[in-house]
Amino acid sequence: MQTYSHLIVTGALQRPLDRLARHRPHLLPPLRTRALLLGSVLPDLPLIALSLVALLRDLFTGIFSRVDFSAIPPGTPPPPELLDASMTMRLFEVWFFQDPWVITAYNAFHSPLLVIIYIAVGYAAWRLDRRWGGWFFWLSCAAMLHTLADIPLHVTDGPLPLFPLNWTWRFHSPLSYWDPQYHGREWSLFEHTLDVALLLLLLARNWRRIRDWRQHVMRRGVAS
Repeated sequence: MQTYSHLIVTGALQRPLDRLARHRPHLLPPLRTRALLLGSVLPDLPLIALSLVALLRDLFTGIFSRVDFSAIPPGTPPPPELLDASMTMRLFEVWFFQDPWVITAYNAFHSPLLVIIYIAVGYAAWRLDRRWGGWFFWLSCAAMLHTLADIPLHVTDGPLPLFPLNWTWRFHSPLSYWDPQYHGREWSLFEHTLDVALLLLLLARNWRRIRDWRQHVMRRGVAS
């Protein structure tokens, strides 16, 4: 899924999760909304940061003005000279699969094995009355939701389910969220339709709060 879709889906789950936590105060820590929303995108942030660095480097070298990337068919390996010239290509075609630092950065919050440890650590800390425990628990729960949604939506480039015990095995799904050869167009249509529906739901839920905020801003403007 796209990173923003993870954020939207998790945002839509905020109210039922808050209700669940309130109904079971001895079992679950109070919901931390900011931690929940941050956790929904956290697994992708390291790769996004690396991608921005690579893109800036490629823009600086002018590779995008010299190469027509659209001419490379999806799923086709880029020519070696392009791999040598483009850091972005090396990041996604080589380092993503072979470089231990990139693998670790991507799977630090994508690996279910690691994330379940984070959840347990946060929960134990909350039980021990550590202030950060509930926050880390909900952040890790959102990261787990993120990776459980991601794993079945990648064919060859998904998270490593057994990392750090296994650094190469990936679940090979018949469905890709981006690759048109594996129903990527159909999934994209479904995903963005869901995004719009959930955004409308969030707007309806928060309409009164938005209206009150607008009235407050207008009153302050008139008063000044």
